[in-house]
Amino acid sequence: MNMKIISNYKIYKILTVIILLFTTLGFRVIDNEMRWKINEEDPYLWIRLCDRNVTIEENTIDDPSDSMFEKKNVSIVDVMQSIIDDANGIFGSYLRLEMYPADVNNLETGSLFDATKAEKRIIEICEDSLFLASGVASSEIDGENVVKCKINFTQNNKQNVRTFISVLTHEIGHCLGLHHPQELVDSVMSYFKKPTFYRYQVDDKMGIRYLYPATIKDLDQKEHNTSGLSCKFRGHQTITLN
Repeated sequence: MNMKIISNYKIYKILTVIILLFTTLGFRVIDNEMRWKINEEDPYLWIRLCDRNVTIEENTIDDPSDSMFEKKNVSIVDVMQSIIDDANGIFGSYLRLEMYPADVNNLETGSLFDATKAEKRIIEICEDSLFLASGVASSEIDGENVVKCKINFTQNNKQNVRTFISVLTHEIGHCLGLHHPQELVDSVMSYFKKPTFYRYQVDDKMGIRYLYPATIKDLDQKEHNTSGLSCKFRGHQTITLN
């Protein structure tokens, strides 16, 4: 009897450790040293849509505070801009996403676009047929710098605004350097995220702040990746995640 109690106690301890391990690790990054060649003074990445002439008809967003709330028959450009605004609004991060110009030879007044710099700072988003995936992000690497990221998504994802935001937010997260976290539900980057999550959550924002930390006077806002795991992929020319 005593041996059985001790055995059960050991099993309980092991299960407790496993549960804690998989619920407290937090955000994960693909590689601590592999980044886009941007900095706080020059923080821009460019989102380029393969087809800008797409309308997303349905919308199941039920949060009145969301900029896309109750909007239907929306241009894919407007939906993508809401994803960009969400990423750019992360406090403590210097990262800035911008929409790639529709016509690089006829830029809008005040445009920050620089064709030379943008050449190696593009996140390209295209529709494609995928097997067992809603979206896939593939990053091209030159040395230790990401020089391009391509996202492919399936046709089904452009039928609903909320679905499109959820899938593209996740895949852009990969392009920015976020991996799938061990934490099970409280992250849009998680395979097991809560159904209510379709934009970046606290855990995701901490990861982006860790990768692109802004300098804030008299305040330490830099995230320290002390509990997340880092996966090394150096040596490959392409990283593909979904």
